[in-house]
Amino acid sequence: METELVEKAPFNVVEAIVRIAKHLENSKMERRVIDEIILPNGILANYLGVTNEQALLFSIIFALQAKMYNVDVRDIIKFLGVSFIDSVNYRNDLDRLLELGLIETEEEQTRISKRLQHERSGFTIASEVSDQIYANQRIQIKGQQPLDIYGFFKSVSELIQKRKYDSLNTYELFSMVEDLENKNDHLSPIIQIKCKLELDDRTLLYEMMNDHVTFGAPFTAMELTMNDIYENPREKRLRICQLIDKTNPLISLEYIDLVSGRMANDFNLVLTNRTIEYFLQEDASLFLSTKKAKNIILNEKITSKQMFYDLDLLKEIDFLTESLMNEKFVELQNRMTSMGLSQGVAAIFYGDPGTGKTESVFQIAKQTGRDIFKVDISQTKSMWFGESEKLIKKVFFDYEKACKQCNLKPILLFNEADAVLGKRHELSQSNVSQTENTIQNILLEELERFGGIMIATTNLQSSLDAAFERRFLFKIRFESPSIEVKSKIWLNKLNGVEENFAMQLAKDFSFSGGEIDNIIRKVIMKEVLTGIHPDTSEVYQFCNSEKLLSKKKGNFKVGYIKDQILFSND
Repeated sequence: METELVEKAPFNVVEAIVRIAKHLENSKMERRVIDEIILPNGILANYLGVTNEQALLFSIIFALQAKMYNVDVRDIIKFLGVSFIDSVNYRNDLDRLLELGLIETEEEQTRISKRLQHERSGFTIASEVSDQIYANQRIQIKGQQPLDIYGFFKSVSELIQKRKYDSLNTYELFSMVEDLENKNDHLSPIIQIKCKLELDDRTLLYEMMNDHVTFGAPFTAMELTMNDIYENPREKRLRICQLIDKTNPLISLEYIDLVSGRMANDFNLVLTNRTIEYFLQEDASLFLSTKKAKNIILNEKITSKQMFYDLDLLKEIDFLTESLMNEKFVELQNRMTSMGLSQGVAAIFYGDPGTGKTESVFQIAKQTGRDIFKVDISQTKSMWFGESEKLIKKVFFDYEKACKQCNLKPILLFNEADAVLGKRHELSQSNVSQTENTIQNILLEELERFGGIMIATTNLQSSLDAAFERRFLFKIRFESPSIEVKSKIWLNKLNGVEENFAMQLAKDFSFSGGEIDNIIRKVIMKEVLTGIHPDTSEVYQFCNSEKLLSKKKGNFKVGYIKDQILFSND
């Protein structure tokens, strides 16, 4: 097997570093001290491929790291005996050592950038560099793989997320984006765009491209994105005014378009096809094609099912269903508009799992001839932390687009919306809490001016945030069905079963409609596998095994139902 030859250093590297560090301790970087070590320092600088000043800093960090896990600027100041003001002179040299990969920080593992707020950052010698020095080998640092255009957009977006959570200021953000551009000069679109746009406009454009290629977002929410980029309110407002007035080069040069949002004074930014083609080149067609939303469930694909409700619940469901019949719905919207009321109809179905909330939405859609635009809000929230706000806005943007494509307005179904309908966090500074509160605020704003049909399902019983209660016109509680309703479900599901046996099952087992469906599925499986219709004792066994964590309700009454056949062979 061929072994790679490792070139040895022409001098003892560790010895040279230790000698330099000893001379520098408490030296205040006086010229006479530096002159005394000019020879070994020059040799070390040549070995590392850095300047003499950078080699001095490297020696200090190397020596101090033997005593502590990492070294920050304060440690260097104390070691040299200089003032904090003097440390400003070291910033560029530390940047260069970071850029070359000779030293790294705790943040290095995030692979976002190496330019940091040094007064808060700890430095260590890169492990591969340290290993080669102790082995007295020539320094050979493995460079990072060059980014493709998608990785570049993602890296910029990661920097903006750091700015959003105050890990960076706006100046540092732009400096890092510029560094990223310089390190990726193999990407011709990036090099060319630098000659046409200022750095702040380029940064916004890169973020919009990341929204488009990563999340499939047809737009970028202007206010949210500007909040992420700019910490200074005045600077942010000036940029927003430029975009709204269309004096910004991004709009005047037709890189992006400005479109009105759903709220007053709310705008979205949209990439032009020309921009997508410019950046993505041969891949552009993959992102320009218009595809029908995957989360649209067509009315003809919904299977009709008979639903059983208690009387009070039935009245509420019928009232909502009749209101959504298209002729009545159009009339209702016209009346509400004439009276200055909100046009939209929003409902929340809440209650225990398996009580028919989601299936009721499907059956309402089936009866009213409407498609369903389904969103699992918990997945949207957790899938892209830090981007959830944009994804929530995208939901309503896509829904409005679907309304224009469908003959009738579809039902916007927020399925399992527990994650965002709970009480908002108070006085919490964590990123997670702030994100959750922001998502809720966006939902509240969207619902305030909502003009479509929305139904949210949730298992929440008492922790619904009070701010949402007013936004939902219908608040319908789904409780476990009564014995009479459960008996009807059994009769409907077990065709041919006697009424007294259905009533007995309803009394003995406190099942939801979903749990009854599980029993029916087992009955069908038994028939398919054995060709024999299960008798009542087997059905009871299925029922008893359904509740894993609770006590079985009722005992098997041998004299009453044993060996009764459920179905005839007809």
